Amino acid sequence: MKTALSLIVMLCLAISISGCATMTIEGDGQKTPMSKTGTHTKHGSYYNFVWSEPPVDKCDNRRGLYRVRHHTNAVYALVSLVSLGLYVPQTAQWWCDGAPIEDDEEEEYIPNN
Repeated sequence: MKTALSLIVMLCLAISISGCATMTIEGDGQKTPMSKTGTHTKHGSYYNFVWSEPPVDKCDNRRGLYRVRHHTNAVYALVSLVSLGLYVPQTAQWWCDGAPIEDDEEEEYIPNN
Protein backbone atom coordinates (compact mmCIF):
# COMPACT_ATOMS: atom_id res chain seq x y z
CA MET A 1 0.00 0.00 0.00
CA LYS A 2 2.82 2.39 0.90
CA THR A 3 4.62 1.61 -2.35
CA ALA A 4 1.49 2.24 -4.41
CA LEU A 5 0.86 5.55 -2.65
CA SER A 6 4.43 6.73 -3.19
CA LEU A 7 4.20 5.71 -6.85
CA ILE A 8 1.00 7.75 -7.28
CA VAL A 9 2.61 10.78 -5.61
CA MET A 10 5.72 10.50 -7.80
CA LEU A 11 3.57 10.14 -10.92
CA CYS A 12 1.55 13.27 -10.00
CA LEU A 13 4.76 15.21 -9.39
CA ALA A 14 6.24 14.10 -12.70
CA ILE A 15 3.09 15.12 -14.57
CA SER A 16 2.85 18.49 -12.84
CA ILE A 17 6.54 19.34 -13.30
CA SER A 18 6.38 18.44 -16.99
CA GLY A 19 3.53 20.93 -17.31
CA CYS A 20 5.81 23.84 -16.34
CA ALA A 21 6.56 25.77 -19.47
CA THR A 22 7.46 29.24 -20.66
CA MET A 23 6.84 30.40 -24.21
CA THR A 24 8.28 33.74 -25.34
CA ILE A 25 7.35 35.56 -28.53
CA GLU A 26 9.76 38.38 -29.30
CA GLY A 27 9.80 40.91 -32.10
CA ASP A 28 12.15 43.51 -33.51
CA GLY A 29 12.25 46.36 -31.06
CA GLN A 30 13.79 47.76 -27.94
CA LYS A 31 13.05 47.22 -24.28
CA THR A 32 13.88 50.46 -22.49
CA PRO A 33 13.05 51.87 -19.04
CA MET A 34 10.22 53.79 -20.74
CA SER A 35 8.62 50.55 -22.00
CA LYS A 36 5.13 49.89 -20.68
CA THR A 37 4.81 46.43 -19.09
CA GLY A 38 2.04 44.33 -17.63
CA THR A 39 1.30 40.93 -16.10
CA HIS A 40 -2.09 39.22 -16.22
CA THR A 41 -3.36 35.77 -15.28
CA LYS A 42 -5.63 34.22 -17.89
CA HIS A 43 -8.28 31.70 -16.85
CA GLY A 44 -9.47 29.20 -19.44
CA SER A 45 -9.79 25.48 -20.12
CA TYR A 46 -8.57 22.77 -22.45
CA TYR A 47 -12.10 22.59 -23.87
CA ASN A 48 -12.02 26.11 -25.34
CA PHE A 49 -13.95 27.80 -22.50
CA VAL A 50 -12.62 31.22 -21.52
CA TRP A 51 -13.38 32.05 -17.89
CA SER A 52 -11.78 35.51 -17.95
CA GLU A 53 -9.78 37.42 -20.53
CA PRO A 54 -7.08 39.86 -19.47
CA PRO A 55 -7.79 43.53 -20.18
CA VAL A 56 -6.47 44.87 -23.48
CA ASP A 57 -3.94 47.66 -22.92
CA LYS A 58 -2.61 49.56 -25.92
CA CYS A 59 0.97 50.71 -26.23
CA ASP A 60 1.37 54.49 -26.06
CA ASN A 61 3.88 54.98 -28.86
CA ARG A 62 1.84 53.28 -31.64
CA ARG A 63 4.67 50.80 -32.25
CA GLY A 64 3.16 47.66 -30.73
CA LEU A 65 4.47 44.88 -28.52
CA TYR A 66 8.10 44.00 -28.12
CA ARG A 67 7.74 40.73 -26.21
CA VAL A 68 4.99 38.46 -24.85
CA ARG A 69 5.72 35.61 -22.43
CA HIS A 70 3.21 32.91 -21.39
CA HIS A 71 4.10 30.89 -18.32
CA THR A 72 2.66 27.94 -16.41
CA ASN A 73 4.03 26.42 -13.22
CA ALA A 74 3.60 23.25 -11.15
CA VAL A 75 0.65 24.64 -9.18
CA TYR A 76 -1.16 25.67 -12.38
CA ALA A 77 -0.51 22.23 -13.86
CA LEU A 78 -1.77 20.50 -10.71
CA VAL A 79 -4.96 22.60 -10.71
CA SER A 80 -5.48 21.75 -14.38
CA LEU A 81 -4.98 18.05 -13.66
CA VAL A 82 -7.35 17.99 -10.68
CA SER A 83 -10.07 19.88 -12.60
CA LEU A 84 -9.67 17.52 -15.60
CA GLY A 85 -8.85 20.48 -17.82
CA LEU A 86 -11.94 22.53 -17.00
CA TYR A 87 -9.86 25.23 -15.31
CA VAL A 88 -6.42 26.10 -16.68
CA PRO A 89 -4.70 29.26 -15.38
CA GLN A 90 -1.77 30.79 -17.26
CA THR A 91 0.30 33.93 -16.63
CA ALA A 92 0.96 36.35 -19.50
CA GLN A 93 3.59 39.10 -19.35
CA TRP A 94 3.98 41.72 -22.06
CA TRP A 95 6.32 44.59 -22.89
CA CYS A 96 5.66 47.45 -25.31
CA ASP A 97 8.33 48.54 -27.78
CA GLY A 98 10.29 51.29 -26.03
CA ALA A 99 11.88 52.85 -29.11
CA PRO A 100 11.32 56.61 -29.24
CA ILE A 101 8.72 57.99 -31.63
CA GLU A 102 10.34 59.43 -34.74
CA ASP A 103 9.37 62.99 -35.55
CA ASP A 104 8.10 63.16 -39.14
CA GLU A 105 9.14 66.80 -39.56
CA GLU A 106 12.75 66.23 -38.50
CA GLU A 107 15.26 66.05 -41.34
CA GLU A 108 17.36 62.92 -41.70
CA TYR A 109 21.08 63.48 -41.12
CA ILE A 110 23.22 62.42 -44.07
CA PRO A 111 27.00 62.74 -43.56
CA ASN A 112 29.10 64.35 -46.31
CA ASN A 113 31.57 62.03 -47.95
